[in-house]
Parts: sequence; structure tokens; C-alpha cells
Amino acid sequence: MDYREVTEFVVVPPVALCADILAAKERFADYLKRQFPGYSFRIARLAPVDTGEWFGVYPVMNFVGADNQTLMCNEPPSWLLGEIRMACQSFDLLKSFAA
Repeated sequence: MDYREVTEFVVVPPVALCADILAAKERFADYLKRQFPGYSFRIARLAPVDTGEWFGVYPVMNFVGADNQTLMCNEPPSWLLGEIRMACQSFDLLKSFAA
């Protein structure tokens, strides 16, 4: 089986911020892309588990190769997930809407 590094993440905001973050979804994803060049982010409303008061950060672990075979990615380091989560927490919604 072929492996590669994870390059995409799904981010789920906490319930209390979900509506506001989804209203600024493109700006939020762009903010994360600037913080973490080389990675892409999709913002979602639903998480596979309850995220409580924290942002859920889920790596996209598989992809379809050129030969239509499903391939698996290497698990990203836990520090990267933590850094992404901290960047999510520091996103300034008010500045986002002012832009």
C-alpha cells in the first residue's frame, strides 16, 4: 500500500461558535491556510464525536490515486493537530466580519 503525508483537515467548530464560524467559513479556512501553508481545510458543521467546547480537527487520511485505488496517508503528528486547534481558538471572528 502507498502512503503519503496528510495535507487536508476537516475542522468542526464547537457548538457555541458553529453558526458564527460557518458564516465566516471562507475567511476562517483562508486564515488557517495562511497559518499552515501547504495544508487545506474544510469547515464542517457535524463531527464524528462531540467536540464540546473545543474545535475538532480531523485529518483526511485517505485519497484516491491516479489509478482509482484508495490510498492511506501517514498519521499526522499530534503536535500539528494541537497547533491547528490553537490557531482555531485564536481566530478573531469580529475582525473577520469587519474585513
